[in-house]
Amino acid sequence: MLEITPRRNSNHIPDGTRQAPASVSLFDQGLTQVVQVSVTGLVPQKPYVLALASRSDGGGDLVPLSAFMTNPAGSAIVNAVGPIRQVVQNDAKDERRYLVIAEGTVARPGSIVQRQAINK
Repeated sequence: MLEITPRRNSNHIPDGTRQAPASVSLFDQGLTQVVQVSVTGLVPQKPYVLALASRSDGGGDLVPLSAFMTNPAGSAIVNAVGPIRQVVQNDAKDERRYLVIAEGTVARPGSIVQRQAINK
């Protein structure tokens, strides 16, 4: 199971809100997977984007997977379909991508607020 954790020095979380990681489940459908992300600890009722980043720190080019809006508690369940496992677990560093959550919309993604935890 993959995990997405709050990015260090992220200022998007309101005062009094506990930073909690997102949990990610991949449902294998053959060549494609359904990725379901349970996100918590975000700003309530704000737009975000689940995306793939080209760098492990969440930087670089972003490939949006799904746009979502958090509920009044600052959480959401996000679903996307595609070859997720093949991309995020690719051994070739130039081809590997990392799951991230960015503020904003698909057209205008903002700061990365959570990123995939990397097991070294």
